[in-house]
Order: sequence, then C-alpha cells, then structure tokens
Amino acid sequence: MINSSRERILERIRAGLAGTRPFLETEATRVSHTPPPFVHPITHDDLAHQFAAELTKLQGYPHLCDNDESALEAIAGIIDRHEAREVITWDLAAINLPGLDEMLRQRGITRLDGQIAGEGEQRTALLQAHERAPVCISGVDAAIAESATLALHSGGGRARMASLLAPVFIAVVRREQLVRGLGEAIERIKQNYSDVFRDASALTLITGPSRTADIELTLTLGVHGPREIHVVLIG
Repeated sequence: MINSSRERILERIRAGLAGTRPFLETEATRVSHTPPPFVHPITHDDLAHQFAAELTKLQGYPHLCDNDESALEAIAGIIDRHEAREVITWDLAAINLPGLDEMLRQRGITRLDGQIAGEGEQRTALLQAHERAPVCISGVDAAIAESATLALHSGGGRARMASLLAPVFIAVVRREQLVRGLGEAIERIKQNYSDVFRDASALTLITGPSRTADIELTLTLGVHGPREIHVVLIG
C-alpha cells in the first residue's frame, strides 16, 4: 500500500513537471545565475566591525585581535574557561595560526583530527573519543560580513566535525578572508577551487550558534550543532 501510494504521488509530480517544464526552462534562461555580491545595505565602512556587530546579534562572540599573539591568547582563554582537555581541529596548516600547536601542547591538550575511519567497534571508539571534546577549532574560506556567516570548504585535513560536533566552536579568520556578501564568498571559493566539490565532502555555511525551535516557538541553542560560537578575527 505504501509503495503504491508513493508511486501515485510521484506519477502526479512527473505529470505536472512534464506539462510545465517548457515554461520553467524558458523562465530559467531569463534569470541571471550570478548571485549579487551582497544584498543588504552597507552599514559599516569596516567589514570586521560589521561582521562583529552581526555576530553579536546572533548571540555569537567576536574577538577582534591585532595579531597572532592576541588571537592565541583569546583561544587559550576560551579553552581554559571550558576546561577542555581535548579539542577537535582542522590540520594546523589549514587553520594558519602559528603557535597554536605549541599553545595546545603547553596546556597538555590532546588534539583530535575529526577523522572517523574504520567500521564497527573501531568507528564507535573514535566517535566516542571525539564526543568528549568540548571545543572544536577550524579556519574558514570566507567570512560574510553582512550576515556573520562562515563558509568552510571541507576536504582533506578539514574535517566537518571540527566545526559541528563540539558544543563550543572557535573559527580563526584573517581580515583578508572577509567579504561583504554571499555572492563575493562564492566567487572567492570558486577561484580557490577549480571544482568546488571534487575533493570536498561539503561546503558548510555557519551563521551563529545552532538554533532549533519547537511548534510553540521555544528557541533552543545547540541541539544540532555548537551552542557557542567564537570568531577570532585577526588583523
């Protein structure tokens, strides 16, 4: 019965598409497929301050740092505050923050790479080890100022888990990675990767802490991702 009902529904959809496809294809050719560089009015001359203002509205935590040393101090403070003994990170070269490895080593913190390989008990053990980490750290490919959105291109050494699993997420952003809008971010990523998804499992867009609302509109943070997001912006 279920399969029969499913097929009837799908058949109606196919029939509808067959009748409207010429119209839809004609309309599609009339519309530009190039996204605008940005869509919201310019509110700040400085993209770093615009990003920080928008992130604060989202209940995120911006850390504007003049140099790498200040960035390391900010990250160390977050880690200490959450008493982290393990952290999940991208490969350190991909994060591009000299001194991060040494700072973690001095605190006796174990770095987990977010790679979950194997099957059965081996895979379960790796997942359990990563679930204990209260903090994850990654770099970004672009940071969108008008919405405080982070764009992360996953791939080798850039595990998705390093931005999604732990309750506290720290993103390391360089000033030159700031763009005003989504269109600019997409163009930058396309320039950096000739084929965006050839060697990547995903392109993740993160805008503030994870938010979930039930039917009564009760908002809860951190159900489907980090409940606390820190962006360490350098430069």
